[in-house]
Amino acid sequence: MKVTRLYKVVGLILLFCVFGLGDVFAGHLVTSKKAPVRADSLSSSQIITRIQGGVALKIAGEERLYGTGYWKIELPNGGVGYIYKTHVRYKEEAMPGDTESEDGPATGFLQVHMINVGQADAIYIVCPDGKHQMVIDSGELNMGIRYPGSVKEFKNYIRSHQSINDPIELVVSSHPHSDHIAGMDWLLMNYEVDLYLDSGKENDKSATYESLEAMIIENEINRKQLTDIELPEIDFCSRSDVKVTILRPQGFDEEGMHINDYSIVIRMDYRSSSFLFTGDSEEELESKLLTDPSTAPLLDTDWLKVAHHGSETSTTEKFLEAVTPDIAAISSGGETIGTNGSEEDEAEGHLHPRMSTIENLLPYVSERSGIKTTLEAFNSSTKKWEQVTTKAAIYITNNDGDLVFLSDGDLIWKLGDKAN
Repeated sequence: MKVTRLYKVVGLILLFCVFGLGDVFAGHLVTSKKAPVRADSLSSSQIITRIQGGVALKIAGEERLYGTGYWKIELPNGGVGYIYKTHVRYKEEAMPGDTESEDGPATGFLQVHMINVGQADAIYIVCPDGKHQMVIDSGELNMGIRYPGSVKEFKNYIRSHQSINDPIELVVSSHPHSDHIAGMDWLLMNYEVDLYLDSGKENDKSATYESLEAMIIENEINRKQLTDIELPEIDFCSRSDVKVTILRPQGFDEEGMHINDYSIVIRMDYRSSSFLFTGDSEEELESKLLTDPSTAPLLDTDWLKVAHHGSETSTTEKFLEAVTPDIAAISSGGETIGTNGSEEDEAEGHLHPRMSTIENLLPYVSERSGIKTTLEAFNSSTKKWEQVTTKAAIYITNNDGDLVFLSDGDLIWKLGDKAN
């Protein structure tokens, strides 16, 4: 009996020497898929949030597993919860970027979620600390000829990823078209939003825009606009290695442009990785960005949100020569659904994405690390929906569904294409 106790003591001493007295488990967890987090270590306990796959999590408990197989974890909002063992992988090494600095410890990757809202845009971004978020655009109307179910999907996605008690640091309305602002009133009324940013351009032909404007004024939402005399400075993330820059070229507010060309264009950097969000920018705004010496050097980025749902009025070859994206992501609807209209008459529908845009992107993007995929786009020459099978890193929501991209500050990859 004494010998057994001696072995136990020696074993504990060795553990303390290796891991430290206050940190027996030096490793961390990584979610292998979207997973529920419960209030207690029981399958019958309340689900308090859901965490997307590929997220690194700190272990909060002193025991390795609780109950019938639950890890106790630290949540991005600072609370704790329990996640089932089959939803995560244990990794022996420290958290990615988990070093003490002026920013504090990192808790995961930078996340960019392109929500599958059909012929519309809705993007949800999470800072690497897991505690700060940005939303760009908010889906299309659910009714009529627009895109059925778009705003409903936006609301469901945000609810499943953002605690109602967790403020959203920045919300951006790229421009005042209904397929970008239809869910904004719901978002602003249901979540505390530190800053709302819009283009400053009116769309008095849109009841959706008019209603949103009235709500913003009535509720005194903290707001800045692209047309402000001083360019708004935005900082949604507390970390110094994450930077968000508005690209406002000369002539950005010139009278007479298409309303799409008043879109807010944003560059986001996380260490050496970079993202470009373009709203519905068309050729005129692309040209202004290229010719302004203050914005042209900032176009060269690793990841591109392809403008205007892959329309052939955007993503010109000259623009792509400056951006040189490794990854391109397109938010667009399915064939013939809603505003993708009738292929017999292009004037009756948008018919996005266009095959010419896919062809423009192919020489620039890298190969995806996953298997080949088949992309579908409308060919203006043949006036038919056509398919191309490729390993190119072009992702389309009407083909891939919700898209989640992760960055460790160096590489960017789509969740599911690269083992973490």
